[in-house]
Amino acid sequence: MFRKLCDRDGTPVVSLDKDELRLDGIVTGDGEIPEDQERYIQRVDDGAYLVRAVDGDTVPEVEELSA
Repeated sequence: MFRKLCDRDGTPVVSLDKDELRLDGIVTGDGEIPEDQERYIQRVDDGAYLVRAVDGDTVPEVEELSA
């Protein structure tokens, strides 16, 4: 899936698909995004970024994500 990089008041942003986020319970059944959602973004290689959910102050290791 391709998404356009946009400028939001000087900050680059890329939107994520709500249907896919709903599968992970990140978006509610009615499409709402809870305000307390925290994400950790990490550059992992040239042009590659990883977005992970944060549980409190804990960022899950990549190996934990596929378990």
